[in-house]
Order: sequence, then structure tokens, then C-alpha cells
Amino acid sequence: MIENRTLTIRRFRTGSVFRIVAAGAFLSLVPFACLMGVFALFGFHTVTWNHQPLTGIVGLIASPFIGLFLAALFTAFFGVCLAFGLWLYSKIRPLTLHILEETDGGA
Repeated sequence: MIENRTLTIRRFRTGSVFRIVAAGAFLSLVPFACLMGVFALFGFHTVTWNHQPLTGIVGLIASPFIGLFLAALFTAFFGVCLAFGLWLYSKIRPLTLHILEETDGGA
């Protein structure tokens, strides 16, 4: 059974913020970069490095690494910004989250 609950959070830990941002960045940007690598394999100019399009097998091989690099860069930048913003918000008032919790002991 699923129960609707409300949590009041005074402050997020910085590690938790980075973990959430990293999960979102890596699980979205890396598959997208791999998809662009598949397009590059077929000759489209979807993967570039140093303003040069990478096509063929080179584009397919380079695309996951470019995705990993971009996800790490976004995680570092947005993680710091989000942690700082949430820290400022915690000085004003606590954060209220509405969650759906499974009460029958599921995974």
C-alpha cells in the first residue's frame, strides 16, 4: 500500500545534493551522447570535438566519453550552485517535501 507523507527538512547534506544531481546528469546525458554517437556512425555531424565533426566509428567511440565529461562538468557546477541555494533557503525556512511511501515493506 502506498501512503502519502510530508517531510520537513531543515537542511540537505551536500553529498546528498551531489548524488541527486549526478544521478540525473549521468543517467540522462550519457545515453543521449551515445544516441548522438549512433547518428555520427551513419554520417551525421552530431558529435564534435575542438570544432571538428567526428563521424563514423570515431564519433561512436568518442560520444560516451564526451557524455561522461559533460555529465561530470554539469554535476560539479550545478551541484555547487544547488547546494549553495539550498543552504541559503535553509537559513530562511525549512523545506517541505511530499512523498509517496510504500508501507507494506517492499523494496
